[in-house]
Amino acid sequence: SIFDRDDRGEVQANRMIIELQPEEDISLTVMNKRPGLDRRMQLQPIKMSLSWGVDGKGDAPPRRRVAYERLLLDAMAGDSTLFVRRDEAEQAWKWVDEVSEAWAESGLKPDEYVAGTWGPDSADMLMMRTGRDWNTTDV
Repeated sequence: SIFDRDDRGEVQANRMIIELQPEEDISLTVMNKRPGLDRRMQLQPIKMSLSWGVDGKGDAPPRRRVAYERLLLDAMAGDSTLFVRRDEAEQAWKWVDEVSEAWAESGLKPDEYVAGTWGPDSADMLMMRTGRDWNTTDV
């Protein structure tokens, strides 16, 4: 690195979080240089949110259509843009079926975890075997 490690402070991993339910949200946390003309590279985490929540003036955004509303309206209008063709659906399921069959034959099962968490403990153990973790970085 071109910057002296002692000057940077605590460096965290950049992180983009996409939430689908119950409210859609995208947030991005990145390491950013603290403002100033100091020659030292002092970093700090900055969080940016692309939330559809209430804006700074207290006004709620306009209501957005849920996915099925849009699909139903498109179907009634004869617009098939957002629909997959039969051969596309069959190929997608072929891939899923092959993965499911491989799991069944090998006796392996995907690790389950509670929705809204960071994932199964086995994901953390996978990273620990190489001396790393999901939330830090070696910049």
